[in-house]
Amino acid sequence: MTREVIFAVTSLPPPRENFSRTRECINSWRTAGLQVRVFNHLEEIARLARFYDVEFVPVTETTVSVFGRHYAPIKAMLDWAAQEDVPVLLINSDIYLQMAEWEIKRIRWLADGGLCYFIRYNHNGNVTAPDREPYGIDAFLCHGRDVAQFPASFLSMGQPFWDYWLPHTFASRNRPIYAVEFPAAFHRNHPSRWSWENWHRCALEFARITGQPGGDQSFKACVTMSVRVRQNFDQKKLSVPQRPLQIKEWVQQTFRYPGAKTFLELGAHEGTDTAWLAQIPDVTIHAFEPDPRNHQSPRPNVVLHRAAVAERDGLGSLILSQQGWGQEWTHSSSIKQPKNHLHRFPVTFGGTAQVRLVALDTFYQQHGLDVIDFIWADIQGAEGEMIRGGRRTLAHTRYLYTEYSDDELYEEQATLKEIMEMLPNFRVLELWPDDVLLENMDLQITA
Repeated sequence: MTREVIFAVTSLPPPRENFSRTRECINSWRTAGLQVRVFNHLEEIARLARFYDVEFVPVTETTVSVFGRHYAPIKAMLDWAAQEDVPVLLINSDIYLQMAEWEIKRIRWLADGGLCYFIRYNHNGNVTAPDREPYGIDAFLCHGRDVAQFPASFLSMGQPFWDYWLPHTFASRNRPIYAVEFPAAFHRNHPSRWSWENWHRCALEFARITGQPGGDQSFKACVTMSVRVRQNFDQKKLSVPQRPLQIKEWVQQTFRYPGAKTFLELGAHEGTDTAWLAQIPDVTIHAFEPDPRNHQSPRPNVVLHRAAVAERDGLGSLILSQQGWGQEWTHSSSIKQPKNHLHRFPVTFGGTAQVRLVALDTFYQQHGLDVIDFIWADIQGAEGEMIRGGRRTLAHTRYLYTEYSDDELYEEQATLKEIMEMLPNFRVLELWPDDVLLENMDLQITA
């Protein structure tokens, strides 16, 4: 299995009084599932390594000639991300994150192909009453493949204007810009470590590499430029909601329009979700349920199929879930062998049932289907098999809502990264801790 790693990329300041607070920030990144890479000059690494358990990336060409200290150029970090071809969160070392791993993963995929910046919230020790930072930005999430052509510059982490450089460049290239504006990135107030002289110097550097502004190079002109640049990329941003919309609410909103619709529900269990899906206007549902113990009431617009969606047609073994949370449990049966599911959930498995297997493409062809508006897939680890046996079907599907796991709940279960690689024409529309909603970019519904 190929699980994607997101890296927190930073540079550490040498003053010793920052060590304790910086360690707290780094630990918050790790709690969010990030691996840490620290860019510093070799002279600094030898000393910093005694205090930080992190992996350093040596920077030989720093901006010491500009700032009088070995600041790491942002360009060095961007080049590393591009070379490694990985998603990165460029973040100042004094930013504390309050986000779960799935929340960072959500931002990464929502902003895929673009950039997401995090508004920081300043505080004096009480994070429950922070103030929104109106000017500087301290964290940016993007993929290395999207930062491969940034020009050389002395703009550096810890000094001004690199934080405007990134969103300005993405906006100039008509790449999507997202913003996390809810409190997630926190900053403990401290005296500024940069001077207004360096601010002016960095503003002129920003103007040089971006073609901004026209006119003189005065401090006043640079202030006007900074306001204009910020307003420009702020106007283009899409604000990320703090919590995803519940899938039931999304389906009801999206498909409330009149007209025939076709849904596939893969893993219908006893019909709890079938019941409300069937209330969508003018919908026909093909509901699949292989577990012989699960039954649901008939509905006029629901066609029931006793089969498990798989990569091939034929017969196969369904591994039956038995007990869960102190009762009979028929929710987790799968054509895949359970693995980490046995440790993550209090569910036992025992016995098998011989069931019919069907590839989506076979079903699609036999039933003469055209566009499928929505697929609901709750197939317990068989997401990869569904995709491999349903490429033609999925090419004609507008939306796919499916479980995913990067923890191999079932043996050889496809990770989210692998699902996205198998579906290059789909993008993540929303993501939850164990589920993802994908949109086929070739079949987008226009208002």
